[in-house]
Amino acid sequence: MKKQVFQIALFLGLQLSLAASAQETAKASQQSQGEKISLHVPNFARGLVEKWVIEYRKTNPKVDFQFVSGKSHDHGNSISVTTDDDAIRVARLAVLPVTAKGSEAQQLVGSHALNAKKLKSLFFVKDELDDERKESKLEQQLHIITGNSQLSASRLYAAHFHQETADYKGKKIQGDDSFLNLAISRDPLGVTVNSLSNIFDLESRLLNPSLALLPLDIDRQGRQVLGEGRLDDIIQLLEQEEYTEIPVGSVGLSYSHANPVLNDFAAWVLRNGVQYVHQYGLLSLSAKELTAQQHRVAQKDLAQK
Repeated sequence: MKKQVFQIALFLGLQLSLAASAQETAKASQQSQGEKISLHVPNFARGLVEKWVIEYRKTNPKVDFQFVSGKSHDHGNSISVTTDDDAIRVARLAVLPVTAKGSEAQQLVGSHALNAKKLKSLFFVKDELDDERKESKLEQQLHIITGNSQLSASRLYAAHFHQETADYKGKKIQGDDSFLNLAISRDPLGVTVNSLSNIFDLESRLLNPSLALLPLDIDRQGRQVLGEGRLDDIIQLLEQEEYTEIPVGSVGLSYSHANPVLNDFAAWVLRNGVQYVHQYGLLSLSAKELTAQQHRVAQKDLAQK
């Protein structure tokens, strides 16, 4: 009897040992393969995030990043680049109104500088309570074309003027905002709004030769900088000055703070990755805002330990 009990105990102990060994083997295998992170990134930030991945993996080679399309379903193991206010902010996005160079729309606008009130009247439908407002001849002639995706610059532009995307006049284009350039090139009267990274050539640092900025009623320095059309000068201007005619919003990382690998990547971006934002047409955070975001990540990280 004692011998049978001993054999049963020995058998159970062996099974538990094998199970523990299998778990350790699986864990070691997973660690050797590295952490797999899904990245959901809009096209305006794709080049920047690719640069981040290259630099981050120089010191963290076991982290495997995969760019995926569509909405994130595995929130515990993915990072989304978003313009949502509650994300960890890492950069800023500026939006300007444009048309096709040499188009009939450019000729109609001419040298008529557009202030915030005129921009709102041009792009958005009339408020039902605003009985005094009448459409100008210019508004009646131009065709408004805007993006309709969740991450379109059109959303930031609308929010800046306290409007909804449904309030835009004209045609809405599905897909990435880069398609807006093609849309206005096919419509002689078309005008749109887009982010700097979509309307400037990131290699030459000059305005896309097929596009023209709409003239804005801002101060002399601002008009000169926009008129010269050099990306780095415009970025510097918008980091120093604020204009009601030029919306600037945040770009951030949305992810589960319960995952220490994701927290580490976000901390690395705020420490090292932000140096590349100008290269890809985005504005830097202010020093105060950068420090605040670093503290947010550090607090989230400590909360998980």
